[in-house]
Amino acid sequence: MTLRTPQLADTPRLHNFVNQLDALLNSTSDEAAILASGKTLLADLVSQDDWLPDDYALPNPERYQQFLLYADPDDRFSVVSFVWGPGQATPIHDHTVWGLIGMLRGAELCQPFAKNAQGQWQPSGEQTRLTPGHVEAVSPTIGDVHRVWNALSDQASISIHVYGANIGKVSRHVFHEDGTVKEFISGYSNAKAQAPLEFPLASYASIRETLLQRQEIAILDVREEDPFAQCHPLFAANMPLGRIEADAWTRIPRLDTFTVVYGTAFNGDDLALPAARTLKRMGYTNVHLLAGGLQGWQDAGGEVFRDVNVPSKSFGELVESKRHTPSLSAQEVKALIDAKADVVVMDARRFDEYQTMSIPSGISVPGAELVLRARALAPNVTTRIIVNCAGRTRSIIGTQSLINSGIPNPVSALRNGTIGWTLAGQELVKGARDHFPEVDDATRAKAAASAFAVAMRAGVKRVRMDEVNVWLADPTRTTYFFDVRTPEEYAAGHVAGARSAPGGQLVQETDHQAAVRGARLVLCDNDGVRAHMSASWLAQMGWEVYVLHGLTDEDFTHTDMPPPRVPEPQSQVTAVKADQVKTWLANRNSHTVVLDFSTSAQYIQGHIHSAWWVLRTQLKESLTAAHKGYRYVLTCSNGSVSRFALADVQAAVKPGVDVVWLEGGNAAWVAAGGKLNTGAHQMAVERVDRYRRPYEGTNNPVEAMQGYLDWEFGLVEQLARDGTHHFKVI
Repeated sequence: MTLRTPQLADTPRLHNFVNQLDALLNSTSDEAAILASGKTLLADLVSQDDWLPDDYALPNPERYQQFLLYADPDDRFSVVSFVWGPGQATPIHDHTVWGLIGMLRGAELCQPFAKNAQGQWQPSGEQTRLTPGHVEAVSPTIGDVHRVWNALSDQASISIHVYGANIGKVSRHVFHEDGTVKEFISGYSNAKAQAPLEFPLASYASIRETLLQRQEIAILDVREEDPFAQCHPLFAANMPLGRIEADAWTRIPRLDTFTVVYGTAFNGDDLALPAARTLKRMGYTNVHLLAGGLQGWQDAGGEVFRDVNVPSKSFGELVESKRHTPSLSAQEVKALIDAKADVVVMDARRFDEYQTMSIPSGISVPGAELVLRARALAPNVTTRIIVNCAGRTRSIIGTQSLINSGIPNPVSALRNGTIGWTLAGQELVKGARDHFPEVDDATRAKAAASAFAVAMRAGVKRVRMDEVNVWLADPTRTTYFFDVRTPEEYAAGHVAGARSAPGGQLVQETDHQAAVRGARLVLCDNDGVRAHMSASWLAQMGWEVYVLHGLTDEDFTHTDMPPPRVPEPQSQVTAVKADQVKTWLANRNSHTVVLDFSTSAQYIQGHIHSAWWVLRTQLKESLTAAHKGYRYVLTCSNGSVSRFALADVQAAVKPGVDVVWLEGGNAAWVAAGGKLNTGAHQMAVERVDRYRRPYEGTNNPVEAMQGYLDWEFGLVEQLARDGTHHFKVI
């Protein structure tokens, strides 16, 4: 390996340091003596910042740089400059040899680690802040494991490291939080000239200011959903790398949106740069990388949250804390039901969630339908209404919706939803099918009047269709246009250009439906209830939101539902029909392997026999686990995602191996008479594409359900620490 290093004759201070250290090592082999004297020598070297050549002080937007300044011919020691971009950090690692770290420019933070009784690495002692002139030592004898990061969020920092070997040849270790250990040998970044930054960096400070100023920004976490759910900024939107081509143009419609990307996979692969490149290929012109990644965000003081749909859930907790939304315990609700009291239970979740498990006697009334349907379900004003969901948010928002709209009935949330019901040791119903009723014109008019009044109190504005068309064509502002009625109503006829987003779920999953924080939202319905109630909550959540008015029945006659607009694949795609794939699979000598890029949930519900479930963000591991083939057929539920994975798979397999795309995916396979298998067979990697929600399903551990509730209770405090939300509660 040939490296360009500084000419010692041209850098007298470095030359003098190397000579003195060489003499020290010739005089003694005692490590304590070397570290003690070496500290003095290195402190003198870094006491002045006038000698490091510019080529060895250049930051990289993707990772910290390690430039070799000098390597002893006998590998007794090496001197390197460490250059940290804003917020960049190392993982937890060791050195296996003695080392000295001298701060030249900026500032670093260092956290030592030690093993606990269970053999896990844990922080040990206080963090150390290194400022210019400061020198610290490491060694297997005095403490060799630590994590180091740039203490500054808006500028580079540089430290000079001296090691008791040529560190570019030493096998070392990274210690992951899950207990796994990975060997590595650090490389050198020396080059005659550094390439210009491919993408600019966005610091925590600049992102925070954008949010505070209510300007448009899309913060994209391109990891899979499970790692995203473990830790992310409040307004980060999850868009896994493997779905960017299929989803980005819908979720971020304006190509010059200020877009910030971050994400590192479980296996340590950096996903942010390939994601940024994909966005650039799709025409996005204002793409940035998050300075220092997620760790840089945290190191700069950014608050991080766990779980999914956190903006909505934290807002729900804020609503309860401000309005003291009434609730009843699971035991109290069960007692009412058992006593056959005058009570009606309304389940505010999606119908499919309600069917999975529900409260005995519960009726499916998804959130946006509550104000419209409640009077029909409880015409007697003395009837008590109980609103439930699986956890807390939709119960709180649904209950408060009815209270805000002035319904005369007593209304209470089921405290902690089906989780609370289960934790109380009470049985849930599976497979319920009770659906909300239709309402008469008088009930609809009364609900519309009350919903309109709530929307006006919340600051919702109204707009006509001609203005919306101008907004949708405006290249300087992002506008989302949603039909908040039920999916069935939308399919039967909708306003041209509107996307289906049932209001209750829109309020619950706003981060998914509208990935651009600061964008403008336009809602529509055909009754004046669901749009106004949904808009009232979105306005309180800090969105600029409008309700479309002046519509007629004729406006709701469009039934076309074109597929999302997507770009062309990166390279030419060889498409095949289902019948051809059937022929190949029937011939074992063809060595045809099917790779299914559906979500893991879709794969388990139905996949082609012998197919392997794979993840694009873990393609190397997926291909290692799957059977080897002379031909790979790429599929997914409808072909929309697998089409874009073809270039990645082709690059990863041996030359001469065919990689083809099943046109139409598994849906085309079924249409051609093929059958789908079910179950979690041949899963090439773990199901990290899906975060297992503690409030879904019926077999969650008690500890997970209780932990989820405890987390929700703490969200209001987290909101206060974050301070960027602009939430208000009427």
